Amino acid sequence: MATQLDLTGYSNDKTVMAQRFRRGAHWVYTIALPLHLVPSHLPVPDPDNKLPGNRRVERRRAQKFGDYWRTKDQRVAPPLLLDTTYPLSDPGNFDVKFEVAGVEVGILKLPHNMAAEVDILDGQHRTLGWTLALQDIADELKRARTSLLGSKNAEDEVGIQTWQKKVDQLTAEQKRFSTEYATLEILEGVTEDDHKQLFTDIAVNAKGITKSITTSFDRRNKLNRVAMDVAESIDLLDGRVDYEKDRVTGKNENLISAINLADIVRHVAVGIDGRMTTGRESRMKDSAIAEMTELFFQALEASFDEIERLAKDEIDPTELRSTSLLGSITILRVLAGAYHVLAVDITDDSYPHVTQAGDQRARKLFASLNGHMGFPIETGWFETGYFADADAKAPSSRAQDLKGLANEIAKWADDGAPF
Repeated sequence: MATQLDLTGYSNDKTVMAQRFRRGAHWVYTIALPLHLVPSHLPVPDPDNKLPGNRRVERRRAQKFGDYWRTKDQRVAPPLLLDTTYPLSDPGNFDVKFEVAGVEVGILKLPHNMAAEVDILDGQHRTLGWTLALQDIADELKRARTSLLGSKNAEDEVGIQTWQKKVDQLTAEQKRFSTEYATLEILEGVTEDDHKQLFTDIAVNAKGITKSITTSFDRRNKLNRVAMDVAESIDLLDGRVDYEKDRVTGKNENLISAINLADIVRHVAVGIDGRMTTGRESRMKDSAIAEMTELFFQALEASFDEIERLAKDEIDPTELRSTSLLGSITILRVLAGAYHVLAVDITDDSYPHVTQAGDQRARKLFASLNGHMGFPIETGWFETGYFADADAKAPSSRAQDLKGLANEIAKWADDGAPF
C-alpha cells in the first residue's frame, strides 16, 4: 500500500498562527508573515494599473522603501491593513487554542489563492517595495552565480573570490527576508463599497492624498455621491473625469477632475457660494441634484459648438483647453453658478428643481456666448474685471471672484452679453 504524503503544495489552504479580536462590526485577524511570502500571499500593486478601490502607487516611492529595507540596519514598518469577503470565521477555518480578555489565539486556515481574496487598505507601497526588493535580490543573485560559474570555468581565482563573496552576501540577504516578518491585519466581511469608504477614512488626512481620490471614494458625502453617479451617466463626462488628480491641465486627456465635478454639482444645486448644510443633506434627494446637474451639462452641449464637438470626439480636452475658455474648469464652475441663478428653484429644498423657463433663459444666454469663448479673450470678458490680462485663459478662481463673475453673466440674460 502506497504511503500517503501530506504535501502543502497540493492543499487548498495554508495554515498560520493568528490572533483574532473584534473591531467595530468586524473580526480582525493579526498574522506575522515572512517577507519572502508577501508576493505570493498578497495582491501586488501595479504602478500602471491601480488596484480596485485604491489609489495608484508610485514605483519610485515603493523602490525607495525596498532600498531602505535592504540597506538600513534599523528597519521599521507599520502593519499592513487588509480586508476580505472570505469567511475566515466559518467553522473549521479558525481553531482557537487560547483566549484572554477578548483576544483569541489559534490556527487560521487561509485560502491557497489568498492574494486574490484580500484587498489592501493600507500598505500598497510597502507591499510593492518588498516585492521589488525580493525580485532585485533574486536577479542580482542569478547574475552573481552566473559570473561565479564563469570565473570557475576560467580558473580565475580573483574572480572566484569576488563573486563567491557576492553570492554569499546576496544569499544571506535573501535568507534575511525569510526570517523577518510583516504584520498583517485582516478585516473580515468588508464589501467593495465598505473598502472604498474605509480607504477614504484612513487616507483623508494622509500626506499626498488628493481631494479627487477622496471625492471618488467617500460615499457618505451627498455631493460626492452625485458627482460619481453623473460622471458615468452623462455621456459628455463618461471617460473624461480624472479620479486622482485635483487639477486637470496641459496634456491631461480628461476634461475635469472628480473634485471639480463635485464643485460643479454644488454650484448647480445650491449656488456658487451655497453650502450643503446638514438640513439640506437630509432633505435634498440625490436623484434631484443629479437631474439638475445633467440638465446643466445638456445646456452646455446644446449651446456651445466646442462642447458639442467634444461630446462627439471631434476634439479632445487638450485641444479644448488650448483654444477655448470652455476648457477652463473655472469658467465651467462660473457657468454652473450662473445656471443656478437663472434656472434652479430651491425655495423648497426638499423639492429642488430646474424650471422650464429658467432652463430656456440659461440656454439662450449660453447660446449668445457661443463663438465668443476663443483665445485671445474678447474685450467683453476682460472688461468684467475678473481676468488678470488680455492673454488670460481663465478668470480668477478666488471665491468672491467666482461669485461675482457668475452673477455678472447671469445678468447678461436680461442686459445682453457685451459682445
